Formats: sequence, C-alpha cells, structure tokens
Amino acid sequence: MQNTAHGAPTRSRADQFVRAAWILGVGGLVPFVVGTLLIATYSEIADPSYLWLAVSAWAAVILSFLGGARWGAALNETARKSPTTLALSVVPSLAAWVLVQVPQPWNFVGFAVAFSVQGVWDYTATREGRIEAPWYAQLRLVLTAVVVLCMVAVAFATNQPVAL
Repeated sequence: MQNTAHGAPTRSRADQFVRAAWILGVGGLVPFVVGTLLIATYSEIADPSYLWLAVSAWAAVILSFLGGARWGAALNETARKSPTTLALSVVPSLAAWVLVQVPQPWNFVGFAVAFSVQGVWDYTATREGRIEAPWYAQLRLVLTAVVVLCMVAVAFATNQPVAL
C-alpha cells in the first residue's frame, strides 16, 4: 500500500468504491431521518401535510432506485439471467407509485413493509452470490433498518391527532 504526500495510506479503487457507497447510502438516509424528526416532534418548520408528502415522495424515489439497482444486477448476472428477477425488479417502483397515493399512516406502513421485503431480497441475493459485492449485504441491512424504523415512527406520528 502506498502513502499520500501527507503520510496517509492510499485506498484501492475497490476500497474507494465501497466507501463511496456507504457515504452515499448514509447520505440518502438524511431526508428520512430529518423528515421523521420533524414529523414526530410536530415541528412548525413546515405544514405537516407537506412533510408527510416530502417523506412519502423520498421513500418512493428510493424504493424505485432500489428496484432499478436490482434491474442492473439482473442484467449483470452471468450464470442465471433470470427473466423472473428482471420482472420482479420493477415491483418496487410499482409499489412506490401505489403507496404515494395511499393515505397516511397506511402509506408509511406500506413503505416499511416494502423496504423490509426489498432489504431481505437484496441481503439474500448478496449472500447467495447473485450480487457480487459481499459488502452490499451489510450496507443494505443497515440502511434498511434505519428506513424501516423511520417509516414506522412516521406511521405512528401521522396516526396521532395534531395539536393546534
């Protein structure tokens, strides 16, 4: 391993890639966590219905993104090339589209379930070698746990009467 001009060891491209995935993944949690805190604390920063929509929209975007990631993974499977996997990879986007139209708190319950199912699918695929990035299982486990906790917290908060 080589060192930089400052004496710090340089990271391999593979290490840089994994680090970037973790940074971007954790960064993607920010709207979930901030939105959940604002909703759960009945913040007056924004109208509650706007916050509900913002969190729901972000959940839909990320759930769709995860389905797209599985589409890409299915395209890159060398041995399996399963049309079923390719077809299933569009389900998260369809679920997201439906869930943004469902009233709260049920949309957030639905998102919690959908993210749980997607997380298990990604974790299992990684462990079985269908996704050839062993570090991805741990990343998906951590990100899924945080998102599901946020969705459950928002579901509880949006099921409560808002104090005026």
